[in-house]
Amino acid sequence: MKANFRLLFLAAFLGISFFSVAQLDQLKLNPEKVKKFTPYLEFKHGGPSGFPTWKQNNKLQYTQEMWYYSESFYVKRNALNEGITLNEEIIDVSRFEAQRKDNEEVTVSLPGFKDVIVLLPGKNLIYKP
Repeated sequence: MKANFRLLFLAAFLGISFFSVAQLDQLKLNPEKVKKFTPYLEFKHGGPSGFPTWKQNNKLQYTQEMWYYSESFYVKRNALNEGITLNEEIIDVSRFEAQRKDNEEVTVSLPGFKDVIVLLPGKNLIYKP
């Protein structure tokens, strides 16, 4: 009985580990976006001194969260007639999470900007805060 439990536990652990590595390999992060959105994860995970250690010890979570902050939305340029250009680096997408819908994109307008934020559907997210 103990041997069966150990084998089952080992199989489950290996399956989860394989899934995590496979999922990590499938996620391709844009290096330019990573540079832009790293400050959000740095702030969330220990600041400039603690972040490198957290990132090293949590590779899958880092990749998932970075994908969320950099790829779970896009900026639609010149959607409005007036306003200034939106610098995507100022977007903390988690601020708009309550507006995200599960099955459709949501457009978010910010006062003073001619560009809008488009949130991907919740069902397409690989990470949710």
